[in-house]
Amino acid sequence: MSSGKRQIPEGKAGIGYVDFIFYPEIDRNADGIILELKVDHTADEAIQQIKNKKYLTKYQGKLGQKTRYTGRILGVGIAYYKDIKKHECKIEVLRQAIK
Repeated sequence: MSSGKRQIPEGKAGIGYVDFIFYPEIDRNADGIILELKVDHTADEAIQQIKNKKYLTKYQGKLGQKTRYTGRILGVGIAYYKDIKKHECKIEVLRQAIK
């Protein structure tokens, strides 16, 4: 059964490469997700990288085009600490839904 989201691993986005982008294919008003993974760095640093490298541009249409995805865009940062074998996660709304 399909989740209704298309997953693109390590795609070119903004300035650099994003780890994963999940596009809401069935319901274009659903949440989209930009996922950044970090080892021995914080989840906050992962979210900051999403912002600094402008990965959100993958959801924006070309100049003059109507926005294809109108739901919220969530930035998800997941950090894993090898020495203590623990992880942390942070989720931040990068863009509110477009009405």
